[in-house]
Amino acid sequence: MKKSSEAIQISSSILKTELDYILEQMIVSVEDNLCIGVEDGYDDNSFWISFESNEEEYWPSAGIIEIDVNSDPFTKIASLVHEVGHYFLEKDPSLGSGSHKMFEESVAWYLGYRYFESNGFVIDPEEYKKEMNKCLEEYTRSINEKDNN
Repeated sequence: MKKSSEAIQISSSILKTELDYILEQMIVSVEDNLCIGVEDGYDDNSFWISFESNEEEYWPSAGIIEIDVNSDPFTKIASLVHEVGHYFLEKDPSLGSGSHKMFEESVAWYLGYRYFESNGFVIDPEEYKKEMNKCLEEYTRSINEKDNN
């Protein structure tokens, strides 16, 4: 873990160019350390796609994270963090497999935050919680709409 004096503090008030640079650093960390590809997404959503492990692959990959290109830089960072959380949740079958969707979504927010924090990327907790709550509320609405149809 990086020393706190070396930690990169992240908030939405940082200039867009600096947030874009931080996002690029975070993407490099994910691609290099977790073997996850990070790509631009065009579906007005960000998501995690898991790949089956194939040890014969020349360039093994755990999966792909697509980040919505239309989001602002801070939202892209929060989305990346959340989707990395899904990767860790999937790695722990005792938590991820067969759990309630809202539990999985909530835990993914936590696991991703802790991963990046331990790697020196510290997102303002209040802003992160605000983004998390907004997304969880949207997810709850979509589940309720499906249940009512």
